[in-house]
Amino acid sequence: MAQRFHHEALLRARLELELTQEELAASVGVDVRTYRRYESGEVNEGGFSVRQSARRKLLEKLSAELGIAAADLVVEADPAPAPANTTPAPRLFPPEHVHTLQRAPHFVGREDILEELWAWASAPAQGKGPGVVALVGVGGAGKTAIAEQLLTRIGDAPRHGGLFVWSFYDDERTEAFLGHAARYFAGAEPQAGERLEKLLLALGSGAPHLVVLDGLETVQAAGGASRAHGELEDPLLRRLLVALARGLGAARALVTSRFLLGDLAPWADAGVRTVKLGPLSSTDAERLLRSWGADGDGEALARVVRASGGHALSLAVAGSYAGAFLGGDLRPLDADGLAEAARDDPLARRLARVLAAYAAALPDAERDLLARLSVLSAGADEDALLALASASPRVAGALAGASADAVRRALARLERLGLVFRAGGEPPRWSSHPFVRDHFRSLLPVSPSAVQAAMTPPSEGTLIFAPRQKPRDRGRLDAVEEVLRTLLDAGQPTEAYRVYSQTLGGFSHLGLVLGEMSRGARILRMFGETTNPGSPAASLALGFRSAMFYERGLYAGALGDLAFAKRSYEEHNALVETASEMSHLVTGLRTLAYTERLAGALSAARAHVSRSLALAESAGLGTHMARGIALSASIAHDLGDVEAARAGFSRLAAMGDARVARRGLWEAEHLLALGQRVEAAEMTKANVAACEGLGWAGHAAHGHVLLGLAVVDEDPAEAERHLRAARAWVAVSGEVEMAARVHELTARIALSRGALFEAAREALAGEQLAEACGLGLFRARLLALGLEIALARGDEEASARAKDAPRRVLDEDAWGRADVLHWAGLCLATAGEAELGKRYLEEALVLRDRMGHPEREATREEVCRC
Repeated sequence: MAQRFHHEALLRARLELELTQEELAASVGVDVRTYRRYESGEVNEGGFSVRQSARRKLLEKLSAELGIAAADLVVEADPAPAPANTTPAPRLFPPEHVHTLQRAPHFVGREDILEELWAWASAPAQGKGPGVVALVGVGGAGKTAIAEQLLTRIGDAPRHGGLFVWSFYDDERTEAFLGHAARYFAGAEPQAGERLEKLLLALGSGAPHLVVLDGLETVQAAGGASRAHGELEDPLLRRLLVALARGLGAARALVTSRFLLGDLAPWADAGVRTVKLGPLSSTDAERLLRSWGADGDGEALARVVRASGGHALSLAVAGSYAGAFLGGDLRPLDADGLAEAARDDPLARRLARVLAAYAAALPDAERDLLARLSVLSAGADEDALLALASASPRVAGALAGASADAVRRALARLERLGLVFRAGGEPPRWSSHPFVRDHFRSLLPVSPSAVQAAMTPPSEGTLIFAPRQKPRDRGRLDAVEEVLRTLLDAGQPTEAYRVYSQTLGGFSHLGLVLGEMSRGARILRMFGETTNPGSPAASLALGFRSAMFYERGLYAGALGDLAFAKRSYEEHNALVETASEMSHLVTGLRTLAYTERLAGALSAARAHVSRSLALAESAGLGTHMARGIALSASIAHDLGDVEAARAGFSRLAAMGDARVARRGLWEAEHLLALGQRVEAAEMTKANVAACEGLGWAGHAAHGHVLLGLAVVDEDPAEAERHLRAARAWVAVSGEVEMAARVHELTARIALSRGALFEAAREALAGEQLAEACGLGLFRARLLALGLEIALARGDEEASARAKDAPRRVLDEDAWGRADVLHWAGLCLATAGEAELGKRYLEEALVLRDRMGHPEREATREEVCRC
């Protein structure tokens, strides 16, 4: 069976141990050049074999030094493609119900919506209907019940398209969802940084896949200082749904939420359909009451229907209560209280009075079981409930000492009453509707953390704030995150932040080493906003608060949410404005400038970096001065002020700066743009070597992209080697800036080799990524590249795209605008629209002449030709 060396695992292990390439190479007895062939994956060229004794010994040394099994370093290679004359059998997907959606025992009044959904889900291959359908309504309106009915109708037989069901009520972890979905649809275990990419590729394969996401409001913002109401808090999930709305093969998504999906508003006319669930009609409401055992005269029924406002869950609970405890008679029910609850809560938390009556009527053991079950959003199995029964009477309540049979009888009765349901899993778990959970959890006489501790087995080992080796496997990360959540619930935000920064290692470990960007961002969201005096963040010390905001920005920037990253840096800067340590404000302003530059807001970026540089100079912060000068020069270059850029980089040289990391990378980009490829490559080679020696994998990856761009036209094979090294970092980190750079280099290599379809696909993927993430500079660059490839392909649709292209480029982005105008003009001129094409080319020539663009003479020739 073919094998390959798992170079990504080697990179992750080295970064976690904070070793340089030189240190690890020396410890296993090889030179650095040999070691780099392994970490970059170059050893896999032509196939990988461990027959050589020297190679086996090296693998043994790497395994011993890094503490990972040899089986994790040599893995099964991707299977070879089938021969051209064979047609592989289409893959069948058994449905994957990761979570079991709550079934409505009596489904009433939504039959028309269900029929429409069935027609939509049955015909995706014909391209009929939107890519995303959102069931939106107040809690308890019946969204989950409709989705569950659709899944029941689809059935459990294997399908040509996958069926994947996830409930965010059970698990809010976006990274867990993406990882599980990628494994299901792509059939492979993705690294942290490539979960979304693998999932998008698999969903776009053409098969009629269906993704069902329940309870999306748990990962949407409720509105506040940082995010708009309904905005998806995780950028990766936002990008997935945007891709589906835009059109991703025949794949579709059905989502349920209490909030409208504002992120998908631009596709409301075609790619997204929102089904708003209103109240049940009076006829359907009466049917639902009777289905649960309510009986009596029409006036009593009508009174409860009016009081409930047609709210499905209120009616179900009222009917269940009347049928179980009132002999079906609705007259004793406090309908006025139900109406009062409905008026008090616009989100339909109108069940308090009925649920309070239910709690009073239930036997003590059943009431206390439900209250404790409500602590765990994902539910609990029988073993967990039996563990709770063996806890102290104060924690277990009336459940203390209960036998397994008693627990089963109580669960069966609560299920018949519609208060709990089987949530799937092996062994089966039991859960309840979020509204029911909220009410019964409020009856607990002890803290939720005490109940959780009784039902959850202790984590391995004892939590210490600064372990010698930071946690890395998912199980340990989940356990530490749960400890952090418990500390926040217990009102100990400082201890919780120490767990994040010291035990989990903060962004430097959680983000850069593990690529767990979504997890890190979610953990910091738990601390809330400082604008809310009651949030945990408000009580943190200034140093912790400012660091928290700064790292929120780092996660958001890496995930591609530049708008939120900028807001986070602005909050950080406001906090440290009057602090005694000037370097924090200098750094914050420079990072804000860097982010504004990525977004294409170049004037704002220049203003921020100018202030940062002035503060650094006044405080005599030499290293910060060098970084500020380099960024300022790079922004000047983007604006088309080439002389200012050249002066800035010359000033760095005069200062004796080594121009490592970004300082050298930005200068190399400047030289590449001016056509000085040899000079750019020479300084970048030294820079990459220095960054790899220091363990700065992200900077090294950036350098590899530049080296690939420098040689792509003359030596595509060499560019491919640099591409593999850069991809290894993207696979680990998922950093969107680097992902956009990798798309550009991949497209350039394909163009150089004449693989025009692949080139067009990569350029478009990069452009869509840049657009989704607000990477203004890269959007222009990839748009220009896409037009260049379209011209080479003779794409008949290129002229239509070219007409609109200049409008999509920011005026400040001089280089991007010049390139887009040039290629758009050529596309139009080739398509016979000479007048508009010439106008675009003339505008491009003005810009290119002003900047000294190396291709300005080519533009001049095309103007003359028109």
